[in-house]
Amino acid sequence: MNPFDPYFARIRDYTDILRRERRSVRTWALLLRSEAPASHPPDVILKDQTALELGGPRAASSGFMLWTNDTHLVSDGTITLVGPDVPEVRGPLTPFGQVVLLGGPALDSHAQPSLERALHAAERAPGYTVRRTGGQLWARVSHDAFKAGLTFQLLGSRILSDLHTAAGVVAAEILFVTSAEDDVRLLERIGAQVRKLAHDLRRNRLRETADGTFECETEISCDACPDSHVCADIREMIAVRKRGDR
Repeated sequence: MNPFDPYFARIRDYTDILRRERRSVRTWALLLRSEAPASHPPDVILKDQTALELGGPRAASSGFMLWTNDTHLVSDGTITLVGPDVPEVRGPLTPFGQVVLLGGPALDSHAQPSLERALHAAERAPGYTVRRTGGQLWARVSHDAFKAGLTFQLLGSRILSDLHTAAGVVAAEILFVTSAEDDVRLLERIGAQVRKLAHDLRRNRLRETADGTFECETEISCDACPDSHVCADIREMIAVRKRGDR
């Protein structure tokens, strides 16, 4: 069993709870790639260019990824939204949760860095940007993208289409949550545990170089990596211990 496998069931339970509490839950199939927004270099969306903020420092947010080699745990091509869609959000700010679920027989702990890079690239769309700090997810939708009719079905289709091209991925699914602060905080209870597992795997991938420093085996930029603060903490702890040994 992969370390994340039990959390797939927890995500299913989570959405079932919200359904029972009469949240709006919608499910779509992946749109054809030609219908999804094309890949695009990340825009810098300034505050005065922003029509909608999702999550961030002023609202509850949670974002994480699960992967498994058991493809039966993933509903391939499914996009689920709990709460209002982009055009339906009232006000310039909403809580935001996002969970990506990936499956493939070849996926294991060595695949995690490439999956993280693939997700970072997949989230690039015209008029949409994402920042991560630890577990906090902060996205902005530009006025142009909002007026053009960006929806979570379109956005989810773009993300899933790109993730399907990542090495080892044969099934991909995504969940968005915009319903309420409490709903996103409930999701974050799962997210915090998932990130702890991911952090442990990342720590195991740190390797000591010849000069005694430590490097991460991933190729993603530290500025874009959601766990860069964890690596910094690990390096600091190692440095402290080495000073103590002397």
